[in-house]
Amino acid sequence: MAATLRINKGRLFKYLVWMIISFILFSLVFYSSCNSEKQIDREWAYLNHEPSVSYVGIEKCSECHADKHATFIHTGMGLSFDSATRKKSSAQFGPQHMVFDTSSGLFYLPFWRDEELYIKEFSLSGKDTTHTLDKKINYIVGSGQHTNSHLIQENGYIFQAPITYYVQEEKWDLAPGFETENSRFNRILSSECISCHNAMPKMINGSDFKYEEIGNGIDCERCHGPGELHVKEREAGLGVDVKQEIDRTIVNPRKLSWERQIDVCQRCHLQGLNLLKEGKKFTDFKPGMVLSNVFDIYLPEYEGDHSPFDMANHSDRFQRSACFINSNSESLEFTCISCHNPHVSIKSTQVTVYNTVCQNCHKTDDCTEESIVLETKNYDCVSCHMPQSGSEDIPHVTVHDHYIRIPEEHSDVKKVQKLVGLYAVNNSAPSITDKARAYLEYWEKFDKNPFYLQQATNLIPEVTDLRVHLKYYYLKEQFEQVATLDLDDYKLSAWEQFMLARSYLKTDRVSLGLYALENAFKKDPTQVLIAEELAKNLINNGELDKASQYLKELLLEFPSNGRLFASKSKLLILQNKLALVNKPLSLATKLEPNDINIWFIWLNYAVKKRDKKLFSYWAQRIRKQEPERLTEQDMTSILETL
Repeated sequence: MAATLRINKGRLFKYLVWMIISFILFSLVFYSSCNSEKQIDREWAYLNHEPSVSYVGIEKCSECHADKHATFIHTGMGLSFDSATRKKSSAQFGPQHMVFDTSSGLFYLPFWRDEELYIKEFSLSGKDTTHTLDKKINYIVGSGQHTNSHLIQENGYIFQAPITYYVQEEKWDLAPGFETENSRFNRILSSECISCHNAMPKMINGSDFKYEEIGNGIDCERCHGPGELHVKEREAGLGVDVKQEIDRTIVNPRKLSWERQIDVCQRCHLQGLNLLKEGKKFTDFKPGMVLSNVFDIYLPEYEGDHSPFDMANHSDRFQRSACFINSNSESLEFTCISCHNPHVSIKSTQVTVYNTVCQNCHKTDDCTEESIVLETKNYDCVSCHMPQSGSEDIPHVTVHDHYIRIPEEHSDVKKVQKLVGLYAVNNSAPSITDKARAYLEYWEKFDKNPFYLQQATNLIPEVTDLRVHLKYYYLKEQFEQVATLDLDDYKLSAWEQFMLARSYLKTDRVSLGLYALENAFKKDPTQVLIAEELAKNLINNGELDKASQYLKELLLEFPSNGRLFASKSKLLILQNKLALVNKPLSLATKLEPNDINIWFIWLNYAVKKRDKKLFSYWAQRIRKQEPERLTEQDMTSILETL
C-alpha cells in the first residue's frame, strides 16, 4: 500500500511538473501570438496582400475617389508613363536637335511621321549615308519635369531608345548609361524597371522580360496595393468593421509604421542594386509589406558618411538626415509624406507647405543665417538646407538633395571619398551570402572596380550556397573551378544554367555546355542573351539541324535581333544555301551596323560566292577597323584564290 502511494505520488509530481511547464509554454506562445497579431495588424496583415487579389486600375478607383484622381493625374507619378503622343512629349523637334555619339559614329534624330514618334539612326561617310534605321517609339517615360525617355515595344518586350530629352536644359542627348556603352535599340527592360516607372505590369508566366499587360502611368495601387477585394466589398455595400483600426482590404500608408511607410516610398525612390530574395520577383512587393522580405537595396558606402548624390536616392539621403533620425527615434514623426502629398503635384504645392513642416520643430528666429540672406531667400528653408544640384548618374538634371543639412555641409559630397563597402539601406543585418551576392552583382552590373570582387573573395569562404560560388568563379573567369562544384542538389535559374554552360564551353566540355545552354533556354526562352548564345554555339559546334530548328523559333520571338539574323546567315553559308544568305545578312547588318563579326560573315559569303568586289569591300572595312584581325598578306592571299 505504501509502495503504491509512493508510486502515485511520484506520478502526481511528474504530472504537476508537466502541467506547470505546459502552462508556461502556452502562456509564452499566447503572449507572443498576441503581440505578433498586434504587429501584424499594424504592419502587414492586409487582405489585399494575397496573390489572388488583382489590380483594378486607376479608372476604377476614380469612381469613388474622383477628387483624389483629379489631382493625382497631374503629379509626377500620374504622368510617369504613357503612349508616345505629341501631348505626352515635352520635347522640341527639328534638325538642330540631332544627337551624335562619338564612340559609335552614329547620329540620332527624333521626328514625327503621321502623328507617330520615330527615332532615326544613321551614319555618314562624307556626304553619303552609309546606314539608316528608323524605330517607332511606343511609350514615353517621365513626367516632363526632368526628362522624357523613350521606349519601343515589340512582341511583348520593351526596349529603351538610345536618346532622352532633358527638359530643364531643353536638349536631346544620349540616354543615361548610353554615353559609356551605346547598346542602341537593344537595351531590354525587365520588370524591375517598368514596375517602378509605371503601374504594376502583368508578366508572361515565368518571365521577367516579356509583358502580357502594362499600364499607362503610376496609379493608386502602387501605394495602396491591389484594389480588387476593396472594390468588391464596397460594391456589395460592406463597410469597415468599426472594431478594426484599419480597413484590411486596402492599404492606407498613413496607418503604417514609419518603417513600412518608408518601404512604400523607397521601393522606387531608392536607386541602387536591388537584390531579390530566394523565390521572389520584383512584382511581389505590395505596400505594407516589409521590403527586405522581397529584396534588399545596396549602395556604396564611403568613409566619413560621404556618398555620391544620385537622382533617385531620395530615401537614402533623407534617412541620413538628423531631422529624420531624431524625429523617429521613439515614434512616427517625420516621413516622406510629412512634406509630400502624393495626390497633389509639387508644381501646385506652395513653398510654405514645406517650410511649415520645418518650423514645426525649428523656429524661424533659431536660424543663424544673416537676416539679409533670409530675406533674399524669402525665409525658404528648403533652398538652403536641401539645395538643388546636378546628380552623379543623370546628366543635364538638377534635383533637390533630400539629405537635410546646414548649407556648409552640402559641399562635402564633392570631396574625394574612400570606398569602404556596400550596405543594404533597407536591411541592417543582411546575411553573409547576400553580401557576397551583392558585391558580385554590383561589380557585374554597375562598377568594374576590383574592390568589389576582392570583397566577394573575402566573403566566399563563409558562403555555403554553391550557386554563389558558381557566379564568383564565372565572373572571375575561373571556368575550370566551375567544374569542381557539385550543383546537383540545387535548382538552378536560367541565368545560372547559362553561366554553367559558358564555363563548360570555355573549357572545351562542349556536350555539357550545349546541354546546359538548352536547359537555360527551356527554363526561360524570353532571355535574349541566352537565345543568342544558344544559336551561336550550336552552329559553331556543327549542330546545324538543331540550330535551324531553334532559329525558326527565335526569329519569331525576337524579330529585330541582328545577332540572330547573323547566326541564320552563317548557318545558311555552312549549309551551302548561298541564294538565301543575302536577305538575312543584309538585315543583320542594318540592325547591327558596327558589329565586325557580321562583317566577317560577309567576307566568308564573298569567298563562297567567289565575289572579289564584295570581298574587297568588306576586307577593307575590317582592315580599317581592326587591322590585326585581317592582315594585308591574308587579304591578298585570299583574293588570289577567287
